Amino acid sequence: MEVRFDPEFDAQRAEYSFRFTCDHCAHFDERDGACLHGFPNSVHRLEHYAGVPRPAVIVFCKDFDLA
Repeated sequence: MEVRFDPEFDAQRAEYSFRFTCDHCAHFDERDGACLHGFPNSVHRLEHYAGVPRPAVIVFCKDFDLA
């Protein structure tokens, strides 16, 4: 699923302490930065959304499970 990465999303993310990246997922291996399911995760990492220029959309993983 994709949603626009805009100021409204940033405000909601801050207000609700929303977590959506691999970095906060139970299926994430911090040692090597990989998904334990073997899924490619470059567009699901926190660093991807902190980069410049910012992506226009956020790509949510269907298997995200809050750690």
